[in-house]
Amino acid sequence: MKKLNAIISKEWKSFVGSDRGVFAVYAVLILSWSFLPLYKGLSMGMEDVWWLFFSVVISGNFSNTVFVSERLSGSMEILLTSGFPRDTVLFGKAAFITGISIAIGTLCLCLSRLWLHLAGGQTGFDRAAFYGAGLYCAGTCMNVAIAAWMSVRLQSPRLIPIVTILVMSLIVAGFSGLVFFINVPQWMLSVILLSIAFIFLLLARKEFNGEKIIQPIHL
Repeated sequence: MKKLNAIISKEWKSFVGSDRGVFAVYAVLILSWSFLPLYKGLSMGMEDVWWLFFSVVISGNFSNTVFVSERLSGSMEILLTSGFPRDTVLFGKAAFITGISIAIGTLCLCLSRLWLHLAGGQTGFDRAAFYGAGLYCAGTCMNVAIAAWMSVRLQSPRLIPIVTILVMSLIVAGFSGLVFFINVPQWMLSVILLSIAFIFLLLARKEFNGEKIIQPIHL
């Protein structure tokens, strides 16, 4: 547990020590996306899937820093050869990305409810708000798990955000088709996303444990 906390603490310190421009970017993202529910038709039903693409944007940025940048710079190899179990590295980084992404999503949700309240007198968190929050959390879990797996599998990890948003688009399109032809409960989308997240997390764990960190040198 101490080593897991050490990984999370390391990532948190790296985030807090980031350039101020990084925080400005996240502030703009949170503010801009929080205005989306003001548009008619974006606060109910399947149209709440905008939360999923917001989760791709946020968790994708963190995944690039936590998984991709460290792997490209070689610091991931140092971390894995410094006595930290590979499971600890994987789950610690995944927990940090998921936690910070959900925190940002919560802030965006609170702002969106505030704008709705100021615009039309809507107060509190209704069913649509909780449904959107559930989608965001489930989408974040899936994005992080896929990013962890692809950071090992892809020769060019920078493609991860593109692949992740493509996967999310295919899932949303497929589920929309099911809703159109079959009476599928909307909450099933969150269950599907969490199931995919669990599968890819297991695959990522297998890849991390089987990865050769120190490559042989041929003279």
